[in-house]
Amino acid sequence: MAQKIKTGFCVVTLLLAVLAAYVQETNHQQNGGTLVQPAPFTLVQVR
Repeated sequence: MAQKIKTGFCVVTLLLAVLAAYVQETNHQQNGGTLVQPAPFTLVQVR
């Protein structure tokens, strides 16, 4: 039972990450290619 809960949590987390990336890309395209602030949880720094 615990394994199914862990798997479900991972799937939900992955879907949220994909949704966040989609929203960020959509905002980037709507702003005419201007830079969009990276998400606060991003580990890679953009220079």
